[in-house]
Amino acid sequence: MEDYIMWTEVIAIVLSIIFIGGSSFGAENLLNVFSWVIDIPSLVAILILSIPILVRKGMWKDFTRAFKMMNKKYSCSIADMKRSQDAIEFAQKQIMYAGIITFILGVIAICGHIDDLSAVGPNMAVAIISVLYTAFLELLLLPVQVEIKGRIIDYMEGE
Repeated sequence: MEDYIMWTEVIAIVLSIIFIGGSSFGAENLLNVFSWVIDIPSLVAILILSIPILVRKGMWKDFTRAFKMMNKKYSCSIADMKRSQDAIEFAQKQIMYAGIITFILGVIAICGHIDDLSAVGPNMAVAIISVLYTAFLELLLLPVQVEIKGRIIDYMEGE
């Protein structure tokens, strides 16, 4: 049941993007909106700046455990819960900083091509898309963080 709730949150985010894109640009231009918001290199840059650091710090197992904790039937010790909470909070900070770095790199690309006005728009779009991806990743991690905090509180109240 909890996996269902997590997937409904993901689907809600995707549907909101479709709704906003359809209402802002018209339903006939919806495919153009998707081509505007898909920039794989920006997403990969954010993930490359975030995931290896989690692995190097030994937090990857705790990070993945946090997603398992979205299932109410999954149980673990309070120490595991706190380590998972630390891993999620660390990942959120890493993703935020990676998004800022990717945005700054996009702005630097804009400054490098400032004399070519036709290149300013696409470079600005890439810079802004990295911020959008950062926000979406944060939106996906926020319910996980809330679930872990709730479990820790429930555990402490049970003692």
